[in-house]
Amino acid sequence: MISYGELTRKTPIVLVCFWSVNSDRSIDELNAINKQYDKWKNLASCKLLAVCVDQGNVLNRMRPTAIMNDWTFDVCGDPNGDLQKALHVNNLPQSVILKKDQILYQQSGFEAGTENYLFSKVQTLAAGK
Repeated sequence: MISYGELTRKTPIVLVCFWSVNSDRSIDELNAINKQYDKWKNLASCKLLAVCVDQGNVLNRMRPTAIMNDWTFDVCGDPNGDLQKALHVNNLPQSVILKKDQILYQQSGFEAGTENYLFSKVQTLAAGK
């Protein structure tokens, strides 16, 4: 298991997607990203970390949800909400693009196609523009 700090030091651009097993839009967003994630990794030096914000018994459904959807990216939990608070995440789904612990972009909500806009931001920021 890799820590959040280690991940952000090793990867130039980190896309952190906050989600809940009870949020259909969160799962829809991660499924849409998952369909393109392998291509994204090849086109931009980035890493995706899907952070589940659920607590208690609901958090136990995180791993089965990821397995059921065949997600190919890292999935972890934030049961105490520490990362969620540190990055000022209020609405799910919410995606945050980071570069060396600096927030470069945030996006809340999901509609079909917004994953493409999110990736265009990742590409632009990875290219240093």
